[in-house]
Amino acid sequence: MGPGDKINIQYYGNENILSQEFISRSGELNLPRLGPVTLAGLTFSEAQDLVENKVSTELIGTSVALTLSELRSITVYILGEAYSPGSYTVSALSPLTNVLFVSGGVNEKGSVRNIQVKRSGQTIHVFDLYDLLLKGDIKSDIRLQDGDVIFIPLINKTARAEGFFRRPHLYEIKEGDKVEDLIFYAGGYTSRVTNNARLELSTINAETKKRELDVFFSNETRRLSKEVNDGDSIKVFELSSLEESSILIIGEIKFPGTYTVQRGDRLLDVIERAGGISEQGYAFGSVFTRKKIAVQQKKSFEQSADLLEQSIADAITTGNLKMTNVSEASLSPISGLITRLRNTRPVGRLILDVDPLTLKSDPHKNILLEDGDNLYIPKRPSSVSVVG
Repeated sequence: MGPGDKINIQYYGNENILSQEFISRSGELNLPRLGPVTLAGLTFSEAQDLVENKVSTELIGTSVALTLSELRSITVYILGEAYSPGSYTVSALSPLTNVLFVSGGVNEKGSVRNIQVKRSGQTIHVFDLYDLLLKGDIKSDIRLQDGDVIFIPLINKTARAEGFFRRPHLYEIKEGDKVEDLIFYAGGYTSRVTNNARLELSTINAETKKRELDVFFSNETRRLSKEVNDGDSIKVFELSSLEESSILIIGEIKFPGTYTVQRGDRLLDVIERAGGISEQGYAFGSVFTRKKIAVQQKKSFEQSADLLEQSIADAITTGNLKMTNVSEASLSPISGLITRLRNTRPVGRLILDVDPLTLKSDPHKNILLEDGDNLYIPKRPSSVSVVG
């Protein structure tokens, strides 16, 4: 209750009086025949109990009923990472969540787990929207007072849930959140996952700044109780993904290392999981290699060597090349070429444009990944060579 609220007051019994009164600026309600009583700051139920006690004590044989006729309006301020920050005039009974919805909610940069209510310069309440959205818990959805400030800070720590979760997404985490909490935020597993699901936890080593993989199963309680940190990701695999595939990504990438991939993963997926290309990275000079291509190239080299040998043999057999006119020295270059073809170990390079913007705009260039793929991002050249 507060100044501006309009109250219907009805006496019945020995006294029959009907009156409408406003709570004054001083927070008082003027009761007929009894004078003012302070109600500001009380809930309606508390105010009713106070008035009933006063009337029954001072007006013997008389009872009283109170009803709210008009609610006052209050002005609150929403600052920080809201879609529409500013001042809002709302009903005095409006809870925090109603005001958030009126302002358009929290933008993509804002924290939904550290929404602060400030009153007279002090933070009096911190609201975690996950409690409402994921648990249906409204206990911390407080009522606001005139002049309150709702401040939405920038999001701090995040962790990603990938693969066959019901809600795979990037989630905000708080201090003390565990792997099992992140799985809960993601809605648990889909029906395409076994009861004893295989999980992959990707973490960043604080010292080396490289990603480390921890593969375990969902029945390992100790692993599920491990605390998750900023930048971590958890991935769950479907029934048909039990055979592990991996890709190595090194060079000018934010978090180089070996990443597990499953059927359907594309190049951009792993680049994003690795934190993206660093500021010094030179995407146009990247080297992408694939085992299957190296095998094909090796096969082609062997075939070329076989063809050269067969061509020489055919020329001698048909008389086009007379051994009396051929010296060992004249055959040496061809022999050397055949040897090099047989001894060369192809790298299996596939020419690709790995720039993330290109991969997003042209899905045909965002190729599917295979086990054993490697990606190297060189450093951007900082010098120019002048020759000649």
